[in-house]
Amino acid sequence: CLAESHRSCHKVVSVDAVSKGAKQSQSFIDALELVGELVETTHTIVIDRESFIENFEKEANSVKNAIRELKKEAISHIESLEKSLLSDLDLKKDKIMQKSKTTIIEAEDINMVPRSKHFFFAHAYTQDLTDLKKKITGMTGQSTNATIKLTPERLQETIQSIGSIELNEVPSALTPCEKPKNLPQFVHKSDFIIKDDHASVNGITVNDNDEVLIVDGTRTGGILVYDNNDIFKYRIDTKYRPWDIAFISSINEAVVTSHHDDFLQFVDFKEKSISRTVTVEGIHQGGVAVSNENIFVGTRGNIKILDLQGKFIRLIEAHHRKLTWFITLDKTGNIYYTDREVLSCIRSDGTEVYTYSAPDDDTLWQLAVDNNGYVYVCVDSKGIYRLKPDGTFLDVVESYEESLSYTAICFNNACTKMVLYRCSSFSVF
Repeated sequence: CLAESHRSCHKVVSVDAVSKGAKQSQSFIDALELVGELVETTHTIVIDRESFIENFEKEANSVKNAIRELKKEAISHIESLEKSLLSDLDLKKDKIMQKSKTTIIEAEDINMVPRSKHFFFAHAYTQDLTDLKKKITGMTGQSTNATIKLTPERLQETIQSIGSIELNEVPSALTPCEKPKNLPQFVHKSDFIIKDDHASVNGITVNDNDEVLIVDGTRTGGILVYDNNDIFKYRIDTKYRPWDIAFISSINEAVVTSHHDDFLQFVDFKEKSISRTVTVEGIHQGGVAVSNENIFVGTRGNIKILDLQGKFIRLIEAHHRKLTWFITLDKTGNIYYTDREVLSCIRSDGTEVYTYSAPDDDTLWQLAVDNNGYVYVCVDSKGIYRLKPDGTFLDVVESYEESLSYTAICFNNACTKMVLYRCSSFSVF
């Protein structure tokens, strides 16, 4: 209900207001840390088990393939034995057949004498007949009948196994996840509405005094400056609709990329104006970051390195050939950038350190790196993801509410304060 319409609700205080102090207490922060550790542990368990299932399925398929190979080897061996048996069969068959055929030939030779001459031979060759009788008697006595058959081996008894399945279970290397004790825990402290409630913010950063510099990306364009107490100070109009911003500490200026135009704009905070512009081909909607000596600007498929005056020095090829639309640096000089789909970390020579993609391929917006090397990135429809220095997911620092996506993030210089932007409102942690 509306408090002004309900007299009984005039003294009702919101839960957020009542719990504000509790949310900043150490016990609450410790509880949040424990919840984060438990969530990460369960996340790790799920990933580990899914990986195990995939690998175990591959091992099982390998065993199936090995069994098929054993079967092929067994069949090949049996075919070899078959060939040997058939060869032995042919030899023994030929031997018996040849012996019988020889007997037939000898018997037929004896039977060649015509019956009309039997009487003549009976008187003339008495001795020869006696010898012939002995020969025939010998032939009949030595004649044999042979049988041939296979005496099979009982394969079920001789081949009782072609192998066995061995299952070996060992404890996994999973351990509960514990976050580093010095890892900052960000608790929501306050919100402030941007001066121009029609502003469209993509880039934010801080200067040496921890004043927040906000890119107003509306058609008029400008840089909004808030002090370290989140109070609006002044606005600097830009010549071209701005996109992203980075602060050059050594000269107390900022550089701003443009939304539609290939101009790099230099912001003079002393004069509160755009001091000059430099043409850099392809940098519209590209990110920008600054080191002590160089300016890094994003283009499609590349990161251009300029000196602090905006003069081109060299080119680094970005991976995936996408538009590098937000860029930041860490203390070691590594370059981090997002291209909507992928967060990449590369060295200054272009060597890839790692890449990270959100699980559901959600759009990635602005990113920031704290003093310990942890990376924070705005993930569309999800929240602020924190990655470990090696690029692996750690936790969700802040989740989205009411389907409002965070698109910009920055820290103060000590990384003890985090500022997030969404839908014309800034949240301070």
